[in-house]
Amino acid sequence: MKLGNLNIKEPTTRNARITFDEIEKAALRLFYENGYHGTTINDITQAAGVAAGTFYLYFPSKKVLYQHLLFTLSKDIRREIATRVGAATTRYQKEREGIKAFIEYAERRPEIYNIIWESLYIDRKLFKEYYESFSARYVNGLKEARRQGEIRDLDLEVLSFVLMGITNFVALKVIMDLGEGDNDIERIVDVVMDLLSTGLFTKKAS
Repeated sequence: MKLGNLNIKEPTTRNARITFDEIEKAALRLFYENGYHGTTINDITQAAGVAAGTFYLYFPSKKVLYQHLLFTLSKDIRREIATRVGAATTRYQKEREGIKAFIEYAERRPEIYNIIWESLYIDRKLFKEYYESFSARYVNGLKEARRQGEIRDLDLEVLSFVLMGITNFVALKVIMDLGEGDNDIERIVDVVMDLLSTGLFTKKAS
């Protein structure tokens, strides 16, 4: 899912970059509001304020534009998390900052869920590649934490999906105001970290 493999003509002038960015912004908004299948190229160009043929100067198809947006959001999320966890020295701190960073990013950019999860219905390979790639990067960090004795000796691939699942759904709780409880991000992250630190079950449960 690399930009260079999508047959996109990248803008080379300031005006072309402005046009390219307007097409991106229009597509992102319309995919969020109407869904991928409910949005046409004509809808995108009208919303971007460009001629219909201008779209094809940069993108060969709507699907390629969608893949580009998926790639861009993925890159932005990873950069955001990497920046936030950069100063952390323990796995606990990295998990806490990473979870908080994702929730705050999703709060600013709620369209990420539509773009990412709709890939399941557009092209399952994209959905599979997105989460497998995220998992692989996660596992690399967890390996080091295990080597340092910070986490238990568990199946790290499974663990990566568990942690991604927790983060995805606590972020959804915040941005969609799910449930009746307080959606304060600090409090929610504290609850998650308490669970990860002490476990779920009591001695009575065993």
